[in-house]
Amino acid sequence: MRSRFRHSVVKLACVALCVAAFAGLGTRAQSSGAPEMKIVKPEDVKALIAANKGKVVFLNFFATYCVPCHKEFPDIIKLQNKYKSAGLEVVEISMNDASDPADKAAMAKYLEETKPSFAVYLASSIDDDFYKGVDPKWAADGEALPMTTIFDRDGKPVHFYEKALSFEEMERDVAPLLKAAASN
Repeated sequence: MRSRFRHSVVKLACVALCVAAFAGLGTRAQSSGAPEMKIVKPEDVKALIAANKGKVVFLNFFATYCVPCHKEFPDIIKLQNKYKSAGLEVVEISMNDASDPADKAAMAKYLEETKPSFAVYLASSIDDDFYKGVDPKWAADGEALPMTTIFDRDGKPVHFYEKALSFEEMERDVAPLLKAAASN
């Protein structure tokens, strides 16, 4: 009996550590100073999607050098602000080169200016292997940015785009998924 109790306590502690680790993975832009950006690997992206089961996940890849991304980004912020309370979770992955201090600085400056209401992560690699590691079907053309996949509440990919989306397009895809309940 005592062993079973210890096992439960250890299990609970592990779950708490995992939750704490994922809560600290990304950084929200703050009004004072440049935000700290966490570097993620493909398995971290998969874990973020899995950790948000029960929510609709809007996974977007972008970069500061991508002109269409600049047009789309304010609409992603607007989407998150409008639908967060309904169960939307934006996971934003920057494809800026994490190993290049100038690229990292450009991203930090962009986040300070745009002040997104969601966490933004830096990809650990900017080559196609990063995309393949998240989902092998993305390997065909990992060069297109922005790139978005929208997952339903069960964590299944429902919509995939390799283009900038308008707010209306985002809302058209996300709103029905938010109304649907997750299956158990």
